[in-house]
Amino acid sequence: MRENAEAKGRRYLTEGRLLIHTVSDRYIVGEVRGDGEVHHVTGDEGGWSCSCPATSEHCAHLIALRLVCIRPLPLGGPGPEGVRSW
Repeated sequence: MRENAEAKGRRYLTEGRLLIHTVSDRYIVGEVRGDGEVHHVTGDEGGWSCSCPATSEHCAHLIALRLVCIRPLPLGGPGPEGVRSW
């Protein structure tokens, strides 16, 4: 059975393939070592981006990144225990 993007993203995370470079209250930047290449991933108020050839925001690399992020609130207000989301 072929591994879907969700399963692959979770595997990348559990195998330690995600490296976070920068986190702020407005963006996150990192890289994910995929199956053969390293892909640069970012998330900010404008959306999610990955350097891989997939044209979707639902690639395995971005799934791995999203798994370590707090879900944004609709108005960008404070999150749980005063944590500000983006």
